[in-house]
Amino acid sequence: MTLTLEVKKPRISKKLRQAIEIRVRKGATILAACEEAGLSPAGWYKAMQRPAVVDLLQEVQNRFVSEVSAGSAHRKARALKVAEDLMHNARSENVRARMAEFLAGDGKSPQVAVHVDARSTSRGYEMVRPGQRVVEMRDSSGNSVSEIVDQQTEDLNR
Repeated sequence: MTLTLEVKKPRISKKLRQAIEIRVRKGATILAACEEAGLSPAGWYKAMQRPAVVDLLQEVQNRFVSEVSAGSAHRKARALKVAEDLMHNARSENVRARMAEFLAGDGKSPQVAVHVDARSTSRGYEMVRPGQRVVEMRDSSGNSVSEIVDQQTEDLNR
């Protein structure tokens, strides 16, 4: 005698399924996904305590990642084809050279060197924090000099 047990598939509401899809596919917050699906946030949190619902969320996330990855491979292949076409047919020698460099790097863009001169005499941008104010002063030749002064320091000097 063989005994077979029938396992019931857990019931997950249509609204909860829709909220999970919105959360994963649109990257919406839990509150926004629940609002759009017509589900209360309390219902979401209560449902997430059930293993079957957590499994469904994981399944939807895995399916979404695999779909995006498949599309990414297609876009990369297309970009390589366009780069090859530019390397052979572009009018600009510079573009042809860059595409050859791009394709030689297996589709990775060339490294960019950025030079930063730390010897600069200008102070650049300064942030005025709460409790501070900008004071405009002029030297003897009439040149403008700005300075940030703490409100507390100024009060002590009075």
